[in-house]
Amino acid sequence: MDRDRTLAHLSDDDWRSPDASSTQLYRDLCALRDLPVGQLTPTSLHLLVTHQVGLDVTALLALEEVERDPLRSVSLYPGDLLAALLRVDHSFWADHPALLARMSALLDRLRTLPDGDWHLLVSAADQFPG
Repeated sequence: MDRDRTLAHLSDDDWRSPDASSTQLYRDLCALRDLPVGQLTPTSLHLLVTHQVGLDVTALLALEEVERDPLRSVSLYPGDLLAALLRVDHSFWADHPALLARMSALLDRLRTLPDGDWHLLVSAADQFPG
């Protein structure tokens, strides 16, 4: 993936430009879609993944972040980016077996940790398709 390209260029979806009637959330998501994906921050990825925008790209980038530090707080609470990935529709993971395998391996590693911050994510991880 060319990280100098924007999410708008890398995704197949077509969005209309925001106008005066657009919500702030829509304007924010549109602005993030126009950034080179290499400039997306973990907080930006959290917002995009939470709203399931450009998952072919954003889920991969978010997974790279959580593989480095799964319980890092990027927006709301420890492990929030991982939690956003866990809430992605199961059909996405079924269509992306390599990403599913990486997520499953990450969750297997986390399950060996003692209770603590990870405990907050246990119920979501138990619903994960991998």
